Amino acid sequence: MSARTVGIATIDDDGNFGNRLQNYALQRALRDLGWQPETIRNRPGSWPRSTLLPRLVSELATDPRGLAARSQRRLLRETIVGPAFAGVRREAIAEFARSSITRSAETFDRSAPDRWADRYDKVIAGSDQLWNPAYRRAGGFDFLTFVEPAKRIAYAASFGIQSVPRYLRPRYAEWIAAIPHVSVREPRGAEIVGALTGRTVPVVVDPTLLVDRSVWDELITGAEVPARPYGVQFFLARAEGDEWLSKQHVDVPLIDLNNLSDATSARMSPGEFVAAIAHAEVVVTDSFHAAVFALRYRRRLLARRRHGSDDRVRALLRLHGLSSSADRSGSIEFDTDVDWTKAEANSERARAASSAFLARALGGAAR
Repeated sequence: MSARTVGIATIDDDGNFGNRLQNYALQRALRDLGWQPETIRNRPGSWPRSTLLPRLVSELATDPRGLAARSQRRLLRETIVGPAFAGVRREAIAEFARSSITRSAETFDRSAPDRWADRYDKVIAGSDQLWNPAYRRAGGFDFLTFVEPAKRIAYAASFGIQSVPRYLRPRYAEWIAAIPHVSVREPRGAEIVGALTGRTVPVVVDPTLLVDRSVWDELITGAEVPARPYGVQFFLARAEGDEWLSKQHVDVPLIDLNNLSDATSARMSPGEFVAAIAHAEVVVTDSFHAAVFALRYRRRLLARRRHGSDDRVRALLRLHGLSSSADRSGSIEFDTDVDWTKAEANSERARAASSAFLARALGGAAR
């Protein structure tokens, strides 16, 4: 019998630690289940022409300030130079992908999807915000339309939004309904799928929680970290995060893991990112995956939401049995006197259920 192969459709760029680390973890989990994974190189396509006017009308009606801000950011990207060492950070992440993630030799060709129809025994959509139209422009690739329905699986897919825009709902409903095995990363995602399709789908753990912590211990072996006590900050929304941080009390020096104006910081690899969090006294962040690793290594966590409807970190805390609240500044408050044995037992139960879902979804003979 030939080895069973599984393709992975996920966000495939080198701009984000969390995305590459979840992809690395999913490949490890799939190998543990006896499959040969391969991440499909891809780039999001353009917005379908039929959605351009409805999208503009929708954004004007529901989020005019956001539309103006996004338009301003696009203009600024065209007229100003970005952080001095942004390219260095991107190359550090790209090197990790080259050395640690199995990827397809070719990039997915949206004009010839049939060429990919028989390449894999199964294909998984996920994880991360693959179903966020703001990131991915509502393309069929992210819903696995290039393979027959029997091969389709969604694992820990995240919408990253509170609701799918009205003009995209028929498209999303049709695509999700055609995936036999669907799981999502957050409870809100399950609610969205239920509203679109009438289906009840499981909430599973992010791939970074799906693998044993020994996977991360192995990855960070040999990484250099400061000898003195330190904390780390990692904000994806820099301006808002820095303003919020100025009002927090942190009693150790903070290392900025997203300082792309400094060559040394920019050269940090995904493994060094995890190591810095693993040995920190405190982790201050608006990043879902930075919060994941803070919890995995029992670090003190100060977290904030990037925007008012962002509930991903609070969902992560609930998964560990930690109640939380968010104030108007975006601060996520929870009991920092954590019973780690109990929290990790909660996480382990969720991990076992998630692994069982993935194994069931993959069940069946190889081609």
